[in-house]
Amino acid sequence: MNCDSCDSEPAVKRRVRSGGSNPAINGNEVLCKRRPRAVELNRLIYVALRPSLSFSSFLTVHHLTTTVAMGFFIEKIPTPLSPNRDGPFIKEGTGFSRVFAPTFNAVLGFTFLCLTLYHVYNNKFKRAHGEKQPLLGASAKAVSQATLSYRRLRSVLLYQPAGRYSQSYGTFFVIAMYLGLNTLYLFVHGSTRHVTIFGDRLGLLAVINMPILFLLGAKTGLLVQWTGWSHEGYNILHRHAGRVVCVFAVFHVFFYSLACPIEVMVHVTTIFVALLATIGFFIILISSIAPLRNKTYELFLYLHVYLVVAILPLLYFHFERVRPYVITSAVIFLWDRFNRFKNAHHVVAHTTILSGNTVKLSMDVNSTPREIHWKAGQYVYVSIAELARQQAHPFTIASPPNPNSLDLIIRARKGFSKSLFLSDAAEHKVTFHGPYGSPPSFEGADRVILLAGGAGISYSYPEAIELASATGHYSAANPDVDFLWVVPSRDFASWVDLKEDYNVDFKLWVTAEQGRPDIKKYVKDSIIAAGPGARVAIGVCGPAPLVRDSRNAAAEMLWEGHDVAFYSENFGW
Repeated sequence: MNCDSCDSEPAVKRRVRSGGSNPAINGNEVLCKRRPRAVELNRLIYVALRPSLSFSSFLTVHHLTTTVAMGFFIEKIPTPLSPNRDGPFIKEGTGFSRVFAPTFNAVLGFTFLCLTLYHVYNNKFKRAHGEKQPLLGASAKAVSQATLSYRRLRSVLLYQPAGRYSQSYGTFFVIAMYLGLNTLYLFVHGSTRHVTIFGDRLGLLAVINMPILFLLGAKTGLLVQWTGWSHEGYNILHRHAGRVVCVFAVFHVFFYSLACPIEVMVHVTTIFVALLATIGFFIILISSIAPLRNKTYELFLYLHVYLVVAILPLLYFHFERVRPYVITSAVIFLWDRFNRFKNAHHVVAHTTILSGNTVKLSMDVNSTPREIHWKAGQYVYVSIAELARQQAHPFTIASPPNPNSLDLIIRARKGFSKSLFLSDAAEHKVTFHGPYGSPPSFEGADRVILLAGGAGISYSYPEAIELASATGHYSAANPDVDFLWVVPSRDFASWVDLKEDYNVDFKLWVTAEQGRPDIKKYVKDSIIAAGPGARVAIGVCGPAPLVRDSRNAAAEMLWEGHDVAFYSENFGW
């Protein structure tokens, strides 16, 4: 928020009418500098004694927090500021905020460039010019100290500690670097010397982060194609970027209100629109709290989309300097919507009720005017208007690439999936867009371990068939496939066709009969069985404990020097 009325020079001092009415306002000719603490205390008492109107009650709470913050945060301003003395000081502080904006963008841009080049190297150059196995077998070549150190670094970054919302140390590192970058730019160059400078810095950082927030939130997955991240990987970063934007926007208003009271702001149009935008940010922030979001996901989804659409034009009219970032965010948003429209397919889908509160949605891809091609591990966004209007939910494609049917396996939970499961109709008009995703290539691996838990078979099953197919992508050198599907009961096996002519040893682990499997031991034994020096890839999709145990098993084997690559895929907020 750029409170022009607070920074204008020369300025007319603020006048308050008797009886506690709103201050007289004359465009940008109001001086909204911070008052002495004694005056603030008198104002607090005065407002508290006013009739208990809702707005007055709000002002009471606001002034109470104002008094505390002034004593805590900015103790260097005991008297009203003099424009002649403090104008250049504030101008220099806010001016520096605009100088560092290009460097902040450059740091983020350079980071994504490095991630993109690394992804291209792994999937293009390394695959085409990769190391050849020695003639006497991989074990004939000892692992160098540099290679062992690199694998141990990957092991540390791959490891995931226990906890419901925990992530791997590598993900923690990326998040910490992102938050650290924002913290550095928030406090650098004496931003805490004045509430106006600090408020300006908060607002600027909130706006600067908006394009990356929209890029991470794009459902058409541009960043997935650039960096090779999984859907859940960039969704985690999207959530943290969203928290930064929302929290910084809310505190931007709060710290500006220490110098320019709320009752003054509401009478200035360019500031009032920013207050409305901040209310939108605050609602998004509260609704995105994990327990609340999980219980009311459909409501969160609607609020998330419609409030964002409303916030962009409000910010555009707030302040001229933020417009490039607002326009960039709007372009990304519209580009994502255009891609959804361009990639949309309208088909008739048939439903089959499966065991375990699950439904299979089979879509006839022959009925579309355009051919649909997908790879194992990709996903689509599905929308059924009769069940949930204006909603698109991601699901991994559960059928191997074929010209006839695109199948999805959907577990009934809440909202859309539950409505689909309970629906009496056997056919539905479905709109889906995609496929999206950049699943890893297991080319060059000697063994591929595929693990699935429940509906995670959607990823593992088509990948296993593709790996073992004589005509598939890996037909030149099919790796050994170790497949394990963990299910609660044996009747889950009817979800997919586990026939033997796919040349895959489909192992079914039924927890009702065999108890819970020791996933870490299973993965380690399979890696050791592949032989010394073998290249082993692990692909897993399923419940969080299954993913964590397999991830940590891979991390431990990496630490010991084994050549292991790990990939997981799951959807969720």
